Amino acid sequence: MKGLGHNGGFVGWWHHVASDDAFILQLLQQAGCVLYVRTTEPQCLMHLETANNLYGVTVNPYNRTLTSGGSSGGEGALIALKGSPMGIGTDIGGSIRSPSANCGIWGFRPSSYRLPLLGLTACMVGEEQIVAVIGPMSGSFEGLNIFMKTLIDQKPWLIDPSLVPMPWKFPDSSSYFTKADGKKKIKIGVLWSDEVVKPHPPVTRALKELSEKLKAVPEVEIVDWKPYKHDLAWDIISSLYFCDGAKQDRAAVESSGEPWLPLSDFIIKDQPGVKEYTITEVWDLTIQREKYRGAYAQVWNETGKSGDPVDVILCPAGPGAAPPLEHSKYWGYTSQWNLLDYPALVFPVTQVDQEKDVVEEGYTPLNAQDEWNYKLYSPEKYVDAPVSLQLVGRRYNDEKVFEAMEFIKSVVGSLPLVEFK
Repeated sequence: MKGLGHNGGFVGWWHHVASDDAFILQLLQQAGCVLYVRTTEPQCLMHLETANNLYGVTVNPYNRTLTSGGSSGGEGALIALKGSPMGIGTDIGGSIRSPSANCGIWGFRPSSYRLPLLGLTACMVGEEQIVAVIGPMSGSFEGLNIFMKTLIDQKPWLIDPSLVPMPWKFPDSSSYFTKADGKKKIKIGVLWSDEVVKPHPPVTRALKELSEKLKAVPEVEIVDWKPYKHDLAWDIISSLYFCDGAKQDRAAVESSGEPWLPLSDFIIKDQPGVKEYTITEVWDLTIQREKYRGAYAQVWNETGKSGDPVDVILCPAGPGAAPPLEHSKYWGYTSQWNLLDYPALVFPVTQVDQEKDVVEEGYTPLNAQDEWNYKLYSPEKYVDAPVSLQLVGRRYNDEKVFEAMEFIKSVVGSLPLVEFK
């Protein structure tokens, strides 16, 4: 915002002041939006929770021992507390969807280059290996649609030529799910686990309860989604996040001498793929990204061998409900779709239930990450925590995801399925 600081979560950037409003703010204000509050973000912007050395920790509105998520966690907490009807988030690994899921609100990660990023402040601005996106967070599904339509109807690509010149077609388009015989049919793939880290019991229950409701609807076909090498996806994306070896992030932290926070250490210092790459090595990693995208597209195509392919994927938004503070260390349920550049919509479903969501006894973990996540869970830690899920579509099928979400809402009654305490 013009004349106000934009520090990117760094103490050393405290003195940075914006010379103009970001382009997205100009568009929103032209449509009549009133901008009245700004919210917190984490150090380095690369946390799935929100903590920095400027403002401290932003906690979850439902349980203050849990995280609000990140990097847009301040926005998630504010909207959950009814302090705002909607807000702006950014997402390169889950930063819209993590706080939306943790705080029990609605959030949408669009496909790349649909909304403008001009005016954003961050390290490594200009890298194109994993493209950050900007998108809406709201207390309602309708808020997400208003946000997307309001911005795209102004044809922002005429000012920002990096954007794709695609009008927002929801709900004006003819149905994506109306077949040749005139009947409506939607095929949903359910990803129960990414086979790297198994979700906690509340998440599995939410998936099961919603799937059972959908199975009872004649127009819906539910099939199991087989994950394809989601561990490889993390290897690729975590290497592409910091192709400069996080040199700019390290310099920004060290410019003030501020302490490194635990989750900054985790994402930068604890990932084996974070190192300074040559241009040739970056190109090689980009080829790996493209090969993986092609392989995943083929997996999707093969779901149509005995009929129509899957329309959308219903999956966890994280390995559990909002984690305890400083424990948001598994990104796979959100970063997966950043690597593929798939649109993904997070929505509230239920709340952790102390009687239903008991620990799974006798479970044999798949690996060290899975063991860590399994041991993290007990119902007592997650009292009152919202439980959310995620609806994912193919690249640039953003409006199809919205139509699928609208249909799901219409057949299950209301979301969330419980009234949050």
